[in-house]
Amino acid sequence: MNSGAVWALAFVVLLNTVFIAGMAVALFVLNAKLAQMTEMAHPLIDKVNESLGRLEAMTAQVSERINVFLDQTGDLVADVTQKVETTTSIAEETIAQPLIGAASVMAGLSRGWDAYKAESAKEKGNGQ
Repeated sequence: MNSGAVWALAFVVLLNTVFIAGMAVALFVLNAKLAQMTEMAHPLIDKVNESLGRLEAMTAQVSERINVFLDQTGDLVADVTQKVETTTSIAEETIAQPLIGAASVMAGLSRGWDAYKAESAKEKGNGQ
């Protein structure tokens, strides 16, 4: 091999060595930055976990309060339903029974009147 080719080969080897060394330094610096960012992120992650824990506790409290409210609402609806049924029953007894009695009296009077008219008509027919 001639000396130019040897020098060219040495230059290529040197250039590759510098490139590989540069890549190694860049990866080392990148690793250090990532470690630094990870250390900075840990307190933030801890705060986020703490906030999520508080949020979860608050959600549980709200859920319990809503369940109590819904239970009370269900009891109120049942109570109102019972009172409406009682009121309806009392109204039926108070209003319907006298109406039935009045209708019976009216039916009796109507039959009596019809019987009276029929009897009066017979008497008028016999008297002539």
